[in-house]
Amino acid sequence: MVLLADSAKHGQEHFARFGALSDVDLLITDSGLSPEDATAMERGGMEVVRA
Repeated sequence: MVLLADSAKHGQEHFARFGALSDVDLLITDSGLSPEDATAMERGGMEVVRA
């Protein structure tokens, strides 16, 4: 699954959910995602692209 979300969405709980974070193969986000958070996601098997 590909997720396109700005960094402000990271760590937030929302009313609607379409899947678990573990379902995401590729996250495309902005440069506001911290390097530590990106590394943690990559260690979990997710590819992270900061555009």
